[in-house]
Amino acid sequence: MHSILKNLKGFQGNKLLTKTLSPPPTRILVVDDEAPVRSLLDRVLRQSGFHVSSAVNGCEGLECVARENPDLVILDLNLPDLSGEDVCQKIRQTPRIQEVPVMILTGRTTRGLSAQCLNGGADDYLSKPFDIQELVARVRALLRRPSLYASSEAVIKRQRIIINGAEHRILWDGRRVEDLAPKEYELLRHLILLSPRVVGKNALALKVWGIPLDQIHQRTLDVHIRRIRKKIGAEGARCLKTIPCIGYQWLDKP
Repeated sequence: MHSILKNLKGFQGNKLLTKTLSPPPTRILVVDDEAPVRSLLDRVLRQSGFHVSSAVNGCEGLECVARENPDLVILDLNLPDLSGEDVCQKIRQTPRIQEVPVMILTGRTTRGLSAQCLNGGADDYLSKPFDIQELVARVRALLRRPSLYASSEAVIKRQRIIINGAEHRILWDGRRVEDLAPKEYELLRHLILLSPRVVGKNALALKVWGIPLDQIHQRTLDVHIRRIRKKIGAEGARCLKTIPCIGYQWLDKP
């Protein structure tokens, strides 16, 4: 706990961190079984202008997410009932709350754990002990992503690509991307909306097929991505990046 608190000194005087947001406050749910960590996060986040609620285990956390529909969940992995990975997966499998951003905050140091969490549907990962300013900066970065809250019928304009949700149409440099199958459209739309986030394969499977990656054919996702690249053309294809062992990423400027 002392190592977590090492960056708290002087926090009150940091203007960047103490600047309050316009009402209504953004709602953050902290799911952690350690009371000192919950208390610290509650204090830091409230001083930064957020409304904070908390849960002490995975089941309570899922109930709070469903009831409160928070703007962000900060989730520990080592919970006394469900694991944090299970909680994150259940959030991604529940349509009404599946777009809620999830930040993993954990003391585990297992090699490859961050990639595993991102592939499992988490939006960000931070290890304990953590830097207070980095935590708040990452929270704000996640909340700034408008794509997380975009309506399925919204018109989304990026650098050279436009998504017209109402017409189920995607334009690249003013040219309609023809013959996109429904799941190809959903994959491309989801990657563009979450850009520049790297989206794990399992998260994409849950979003587009509604089931975990291991329940679809092992090559299905890769085949769909290959077809998308062919249909959007060589320049567009360069924006659709493969991140080995994790998933895919859309970059407006490859």
